[in-house]
Amino acid sequence: MSDAQSSPSNFLDFSGKTALVTGVLDQHSQAWSIAKYLHDAGARVALSIQRKAMRRLMGDIPKLLGDPLIVECEVGKDEEIHKALTEVGQAFGHIDILIHSIGYAPPRSFEHRFVEITREDFALAMDVSAYSLIALARGALPFMRERGGSILALTYLAGERVIPGYQLMSITKAALDNVIKNLAYDLGQQRIRVNGLSPGPNPSRAATSIPGFSLMQEHVKEFSPLQCEIMNDDVGKAALFLCSPLAEKITGEIIHIDGGYNIMGMTLQRPEGRE
Repeated sequence: MSDAQSSPSNFLDFSGKTALVTGVLDQHSQAWSIAKYLHDAGARVALSIQRKAMRRLMGDIPKLLGDPLIVECEVGKDEEIHKALTEVGQAFGHIDILIHSIGYAPPRSFEHRFVEITREDFALAMDVSAYSLIALARGALPFMRERGGSILALTYLAGERVIPGYQLMSITKAALDNVIKNLAYDLGQQRIRVNGLSPGPNPSRAATSIPGFSLMQEHVKEFSPLQCEIMNDDVGKAALFLCSPLAEKITGEIIHIDGGYNIMGMTLQRPEGRE
């Protein structure tokens, strides 16, 4: 292979690739950053929203993405998932990339102690936040199996550690992490890679609704090795890498984008010599 053919810039050319990005609410969402990076790299991007009324939250996003296909999909209903994925698959002919950026727990589940979480809220949160990845992957499979592809889900450190205030959502992230790994195994023979991104706290609409979010964000910035804020652009760039041929041998992994905070065992004080 020549140097020109093996250039990393060629691997980041997504011309001819198609992507379905779920969970784009507004220009503060991580999913928006991923969609923008994929679009700017040449991919044709479709968006999935929960219901038509949510289009108003998008603002200029459709215009910035070149008027993409937008499908409605309530991920708690298999028939809607099948309809949405079929619409995207038939419009594009194939799906190369599926981005899962979906999570939900009833607001009331954040208002009480963890031990008081109800069976009803637990079941709903797990269905929407974790099972939906299985259902979406199954719906995309007929349009991915011939060419292979990349499935990428957004998760969070609360699935691995206790993050006070994250409550029920932490259980859904733990489940999502395991779904990622099992799907990676199950779909590997069809050259479909499944990975996760675990960003540190950043101010998306969903994140800022979590009680104590600003304290979480400040804490991670202060005590992470890189002592940096996590921006949506950081998520978009990492997603572009994982969905590209540069990561063609990576599957079943969960990559943290948190300045190294996830490696810390204790955060009692700043390391010596750091301001």
